[in-house]
Amino acid sequence: MKVIKYIPHKEINKEAWNHCLDNAANQLVYAYSWYLDAVSPNWDALVLGNYEAIMPLTQRKRFTLAYLAQPAFTQQLGVFYSDLEHMHATNDFLTAIPNKFKLIELNLNSFNIQSNSSFTSKQNITCHLDLSSSYEVIKGNYSQQIIRNLKKAEASKLSICHDISTQTIADLFKSNKGKTIKNLKNKIYSKLIDLCKVLANNNALICTGVKNNTNLYIAGAIFIKYNDQAIFLFSGANDEAKSCGAMTLLIDNFIKSNASTKLLLDFEGSNNKNLARFYLGFGAKSINYCSIRKNNLPKIIRWVKG
Repeated sequence: MKVIKYIPHKEINKEAWNHCLDNAANQLVYAYSWYLDAVSPNWDALVLGNYEAIMPLTQRKRFTLAYLAQPAFTQQLGVFYSDLEHMHATNDFLTAIPNKFKLIELNLNSFNIQSNSSFTSKQNITCHLDLSSSYEVIKGNYSQQIIRNLKKAEASKLSICHDISTQTIADLFKSNKGKTIKNLKNKIYSKLIDLCKVLANNNALICTGVKNNTNLYIAGAIFIKYNDQAIFLFSGANDEAKSCGAMTLLIDNFIKSNASTKLLLDFEGSNNKNLARFYLGFGAKSINYCSIRKNNLPKIIRWVKG
């Protein structure tokens, strides 16, 4: 019987790890070693057999306590497998997480089904849009609100640009939506910029901006495009952009540029009902994935943490 082994970061065979992902039925770019290195340095791993199924353990430390937490800019992780016979191994992997991790707060991926009673779980929603059809067919499924937004953008004489920097997109967010989010530290923006450099080095980065009729950027978005996946990773927009349909135009441009391909576009961020409604307006479908939690912290710390 094959055993699930705990492997500390320095002993992970990253070539074998990435090979498993290359052939995984539930492949996600977030789980590649180079992506994990950028968002969660010193991550550890659980590995079944000869890297036939894998699970990253995105560890952190606070004082002397080790815990597992979902890194920024990774919507889903969990168990990945190159053979469908392992698709039901989720509970085995969760059981194999070492006891030294006293707090576990992770997102599994949409292929993982867990029933381990020692964890509490919550369902999350993301939105997927299949881009295999022609642009005309995809656009035919747009909601009336999306069509109205595109007409607004056309009337406002907006233009699409592909030379926008990741820093400009981050600044657009920071100066607008970012002001309303408490405890959003500058290191998050720095991590985003560093991640984008890694994505660019792996030919997985697409940045798109929208300029108004005075040639100023009013919106921008960062997409990941890797293998057959596309992810709407991050965006920023000012008040003008919201009033003239700039973000709708930007997403429509990505769809138009990638229609009739094998890409599946993941919009992320769809637990917010308003965002979900917006993304579904492009003809996307709702997909569920699970968050899990276990708190074995000492009682006094558990009371503080909740």
